[in-house]
Amino acid sequence: MFALVDVNAMFASCHAAEDPSLRGLPLLVAGDPSDRRSIVLTASYEARAFGVHTAMPIGQALRLCPKATVVAPDRHLYERYSHRLFEALGDFTPDVRPVSIDEAYLDLRGCPGLEEGPLVLAATIRAAVLARVGLQVSIGLSEGPWLAKMAADLAKKLPEGVLLLEPGSAHERLAPLAVEAFHGIGPKTAEKLRALGIATIGDLARADPALLRPFGVHGPRMQRLARGEDRGRLPESAAAVSLSHEETFAHDVRGTAELRPILVHVCDRVADRLRREGLLAGGASLRLRNAAFRDFTRQEPLPAPSARPEDLLAAVDSLLRRMPGTAFPCRLAGVAATHLQPRGGAPELFPDPAAERRDRLWQTVTDLRRRYGPDALRPLGSGRGPSPRRTDSSTRRPRD
Repeated sequence: MFALVDVNAMFASCHAAEDPSLRGLPLLVAGDPSDRRSIVLTASYEARAFGVHTAMPIGQALRLCPKATVVAPDRHLYERYSHRLFEALGDFTPDVRPVSIDEAYLDLRGCPGLEEGPLVLAATIRAAVLARVGLQVSIGLSEGPWLAKMAADLAKKLPEGVLLLEPGSAHERLAPLAVEAFHGIGPKTAEKLRALGIATIGDLARADPALLRPFGVHGPRMQRLARGEDRGRLPESAAAVSLSHEETFAHDVRGTAELRPILVHVCDRVADRLRREGLLAGGASLRLRNAAFRDFTRQEPLPAPSARPEDLLAAVDSLLRRMPGTAFPCRLAGVAATHLQPRGGAPELFPDPAAERRDRLWQTVTDLRRRYGPDALRPLGSGRGPSPRRTDSSTRRPRD
């Protein structure tokens, strides 16, 4: 069983999640409104109700929705939320395949909770993403990735935000849709199909195969998919170049003594993710955001590649001492594992038995968390301090 998770109005949703005062407002992500060349990159659903859509000139959008709030695009903001999304999804299945900044396929086969039914599991995933990341997502489910994508597109129009397309009956749900709704068919192909009298996906499923010969090998494939016959495989995702975890606090943290127990927890989460992914970190970075929303970042290499939280914490302690006093009071703290490499490289000539025992111990911890949940075991000294607004807001940065 595959799932396609798609964030609703990604850019606008990220701004609303970061600034709760924007929630529920008609929101436009666009360039300078005084520049006639500016276009709408994303419109919130509240703005779309006025007829605003992506790629519309900003002047036209504001005429349709004069009370809309316009915010400038922020690539770094979208990347942070995208990474948090993928990390949250990774707690449900180790097989997360990002296909864009706001979409990822999940392989749910063998996933805990699937025995209660895919719709129940999808609803649980959707609620977890909203609680942990602050984003609304739509989830499509099916036995094939193309059908899962089509289900996700249809789920956006459903209040529950989740839809299952069974291969045996998927064609019935898809048949009334216009060919333009067929994932993978662009405007030119749709125009050619309509010229042949094929206006809907149902028409495509029933068409004489001879009509589709001009499309070459794509003709039979389009027809098989239109009939609900999806035997595709999940796309490969890009390799990660960093893994991180950050927390935003309900009350500002005023000094290093108050912050360090939180960093113990954060380093543990990053190290656990490294072990889940079969990776080692060659470096670490620490990011603090002060009460004035100014970010301070420091980084350094590790003495040796590692996935142990104590090694990350030792580096983070060093970085924390290098932070200026103006980084406090801080409202956000994040740790990233950088310069990643696969575990199991060339063996050491003189391995450290104590280090090997620690590695086995931490792998056992990860296995137990995978079975009983991320909070089944917590490291000693990982007091959480001020309660965070968002818990477990981890990130996974894919390679460009």
